[in-house]
Amino acid sequence: MTDQQNWKTEEYKGMDVHVTALPHDDRKFKWDYTIRIADPGADSSAESALVADSGDDGDYPTEQAAVEAGFIKGYALVDKLKSA
Repeated sequence: MTDQQNWKTEEYKGMDVHVTALPHDDRKFKWDYTIRIADPGADSSAESALVADSGDDGDYPTEQAAVEAGFIKGYALVDKLKSA
């Protein structure tokens, strides 16, 4: 996967959810995502950020579909963190 990342950020329940879509190197027109959960205002590359990959082998057909799926998973991770 490529090293160049274009992070999208949304605030959810007091946390910043950062998502980037990553094209598969071996499958043209297929996308995946990486998520980072951080305190508000923290950079998406902050060491304190919780990091998760899609882990679902979704092979999303577009960059936007991967980003949307990433935010859904990111919100679920925040919900899990807040309930712990």
